[in-house]
Amino acid sequence: MSNKYDFCKFKEMISNANNIAIFTHILPDGDAIGSSCAIATMLRNMGKNAYVYMPSKVLDEYYYLNIENIIRYEFPKEYDLIIATDCADIDRIGDYSSVFKNFTNSIAIDHHKTFQNFANINFVSSQSSSACEFLFDIMNECGYEINKEIAEFLYLGILRDTGGFMHDCTTPHTLRVVANLLEYEFDAENFNRHFMMRISFKNAMLLKTALNNLQLFNDGKIAISTISNKDLKNYNANIDDTGGLISHILSIDKVEIAVLITESTCGVHKLSLRSKYDVDVSDIAKDFGGGGHCKASGCQMYGKIEKIVGAVKKSIEKRLIKE
Repeated sequence: MSNKYDFCKFKEMISNANNIAIFTHILPDGDAIGSSCAIATMLRNMGKNAYVYMPSKVLDEYYYLNIENIIRYEFPKEYDLIIATDCADIDRIGDYSSVFKNFTNSIAIDHHKTFQNFANINFVSSQSSSACEFLFDIMNECGYEINKEIAEFLYLGILRDTGGFMHDCTTPHTLRVVANLLEYEFDAENFNRHFMMRISFKNAMLLKTALNNLQLFNDGKIAISTISNKDLKNYNANIDDTGGLISHILSIDKVEIAVLITESTCGVHKLSLRSKYDVDVSDIAKDFGGGGHCKASGCQMYGKIEKIVGAVKKSIEKRLIKE
């Protein structure tokens, strides 16, 4: 790992802290949950009082892992160090952003190329597939002990952010990290099946809706689908139940860029963007105040769905022409 990181400062801040609050982004995914819970478990094994404060509900599927006693939802009352993982900017922490704005003894660990420095020390590696891959490197560099539980958390983040090792963020180093984690002999087969090969009934019904609402543009290169708030209510679902739907849209033959627009509340739309080839969808997301990765990004937009579809389509077409 590059020596540009101040590991001495990192270890000093950890050593001097007893009560540590850990945060990640809203609508936490596998990398957010894996990285935050991994560092919390590491700190607890060192005798620290550490909890992860989630800005929004964790999906039931993640309770396959032992997270019940790690995650909290109330505002932290006592802490002398705060850490953010897998969070590109302070606003993505949701209501907990005020904690970072008012406290200087802070660390951020991230892997997004759109990361904006908001902590006292910022550890960022855009070459890493995930925050969990980068966190493994940090733990290894600092000499912190990894056990089976931590290995599972780190594996979760890498597995999900690489799309089961299919995305181009999967590097030889990524696979070397995974090989190290598998040495801890957790049940990887069932782990993979649970997190990569199952969907809920609600998710299946929303997939049907997304495919019914699918629109193809530019000779099938652009795929945009929508799920309304009414659709969510029809299946007693919420925006969390749309996880993974965008991958099915992107898998359609000829599609190069896929967009799923979900209306979380009236007039408020969450956009998930995915790219199959060379178009950087983080640039498209930034057009609308969002960000993320080259192949996977997101943003939030307001207004009528027809105007949103038109604006996003126009932004995508500009990049396709450049290509």
